[in-house]
Amino acid sequence: MKRSWIISLLATLLILGGGIAGVFYVIHAVEEDMQVSAVLAQPPADDEEAGEVPKGTQEIIFESQKLVVQIELEDGTVGSGFLYNDKGDIMTNAHVVANTESVNVKTSDGKKMPGDVIGLSRDVDVAVVRVPGMKGKAPLPVREEDTAELLDEVLALGSPLGLQNTVTRGEISGLDRTLDIEPFHYKNLYQISAPISPGNSGGPLLDRKTGEVIGINSAKMDEETIGFSIPVADVLPMVRRWSDSPMRSLPEFPELTDQVTSPVTGTDAEQASYMVQYFYDSINQGDFVTAYSLLSSSWQEDISFEKFRSGYNNTLSVQVDNLVADPKEDQVEVTAFLSAEETIDGEVQKKKYKVVYPVKKENQSVKIWNGTGEELSTNEEEEAKEEETED
Repeated sequence: MKRSWIISLLATLLILGGGIAGVFYVIHAVEEDMQVSAVLAQPPADDEEAGEVPKGTQEIIFESQKLVVQIELEDGTVGSGFLYNDKGDIMTNAHVVANTESVNVKTSDGKKMPGDVIGLSRDVDVAVVRVPGMKGKAPLPVREEDTAELLDEVLALGSPLGLQNTVTRGEISGLDRTLDIEPFHYKNLYQISAPISPGNSGGPLLDRKTGEVIGINSAKMDEETIGFSIPVADVLPMVRRWSDSPMRSLPEFPELTDQVTSPVTGTDAEQASYMVQYFYDSINQGDFVTAYSLLSSSWQEDISFEKFRSGYNNTLSVQVDNLVADPKEDQVEVTAFLSAEETIDGEVQKKKYKVVYPVKKENQSVKIWNGTGEELSTNEEEEAKEEETED
């Protein structure tokens, strides 16, 4: 009896000793492993759905959009900018605010506030606008050093075509690019694959993983999905000088006075095609709120958001095969040929559609006015392709 008691006591002590040793191991050894794992870039899980935006990216977008503004001039010109310090200072492109001393900025929640241009360069396409109403707000994190590398994933934020809170994804596809667009000389540019359009100018380019601002979206190649962004680290010393000591007089840009003052540039057909493509990009990303916002107010009166959203309940994906833009008197008629995957009676089926959208401006923003569509049979699809080829 006594012997069994002693054995039991020894076993208990061994278990306690092992538990204590395990605790010390977890605290010291395992903690080190966890710290190392947190620093290393982890590969995506194998079962991650293709094309799904990671939760971290969604959080970055949500927080960043609050600090990205739409800049509006009296002549109707629209650009973008972002809060970079707690003084209420907005960094943007010089060409966005050229030849003006004051602007209005519109925040993501629809508030409009006045701002004054306190810094402007004739050589580098950068400017600073001070917005007293944003003083004290925590700014976007800005990367102090130019450490971007090829194929880094990025997010471009801004207001292309007057569409505020637009986000496009891509990669850095080139480094150290040089451009001359009178009167500015651009050097050490990032070339990016994230689509940007008129109105994106001055918006931030973010590192997709950290949410840091690494660039200022500034230019694009005509008719190409290639954009260029100024590394923010290159201009930080200059913009900080302006914030500490605002310029007493601003340089003038007589060579820019003859430019079109419309809030968007490019042909009407290009704008309309972009709008329809962006509509279906939003549908594919599951962003039905953005897709619905692209519809005209009259169309929204005819169809509620809930009814609009339910119309895509069975749609898995939509691919735009071809877009044809036909300018009319006051609008552009865009015909889109689509390939869709839908679930019908529990089975996935592929279908082809032809849809027609009149696109025109409403309150200086391009909107999809309404739409009509039809499902195409195989023969109709071939005939449609032949007709478009002949045109």
